[in-house]
Amino acid sequence: PYLGSSALGLTRAFCEAASHRLQAPIEHMPRQTAGSNFNQRTGQRCGLSQIIFDEYSEDGSMTAEQLKRLCAQKGFECDEEELDAAFVRLDADETGFIEYPEFLEWWKKQDECGDRLESLRYQSSEQKRKVVQARGSFLNLTGGLGFMTREQFQLRCYSEGYSLSDWELDEAMDQLDKDGNGTVEFAEYLRWRLKDDRFAHLQHDEEEDEQAAYVHKVCEFFRTYDTDLKGTLSVEQFRPLYESMVEAEEVTATLEQCVADVDNNGDGLISLNEFLKWYSGAE
Repeated sequence: PYLGSSALGLTRAFCEAASHRLQAPIEHMPRQTAGSNFNQRTGQRCGLSQIIFDEYSEDGSMTAEQLKRLCAQKGFECDEEELDAAFVRLDADETGFIEYPEFLEWWKKQDECGDRLESLRYQSSEQKRKVVQARGSFLNLTGGLGFMTREQFQLRCYSEGYSLSDWELDEAMDQLDKDGNGTVEFAEYLRWRLKDDRFAHLQHDEEEDEQAAYVHKVCEFFRTYDTDLKGTLSVEQFRPLYESMVEAEEVTATLEQCVADVDNNGDGLISLNEFLKWYSGAE
């Protein structure tokens, strides 16, 4: 049929517009979100594992609390301390955080063995025992709080027979406090309990280790007189401790004799470790 000039012009304009849209560069086309493969935060397409990681992490790092939130929302039911143990395992480079490659190692287990949840579980009954013990020790020392202060950690070491110098305490806190917030969370404490060989002799459970309980008792006795936790007593500071032992009929030697026996290095100070060795042999 015959088309007037105006109708013909409209038809030509429509065809040109359609042709222009078809030839437009891909980057100018409207972005299509590909369901779970589109990261709303970054505006990039990526794998599901990366999207999940980005959703529950911050600046490329995931904390223990963020892992727990992920597991709670994704239906991975584990005890809190069990997830702390899993976090320590997943943090293979021991930075105190889970980075994406470490997260991916866990996430892809669903494809390899079919069960991400199972890989979060305790690896053995022995591991469970150690983690539960560490949790009890941690909560007992912190009064039930979820973090340990520098002073509480120092007291923990002291009560087990090891008086940390200021530089030793600084070094230990640098190793423990991975996130640098000035306190030690349970996951950080657990990593120390399980992996730091330098303090292996401190890592005992008093209820099951009679020797550890005895050491703790002697150290508490010494600490009564070492009020500033220096780990040493002068002869004058040692005098009331000596007198209490005489009163309890634990020693019969003179003060001078006891000091000579205890002060092995002859520096005029009675150290916690010196006293512990001497007292254990005196009984």
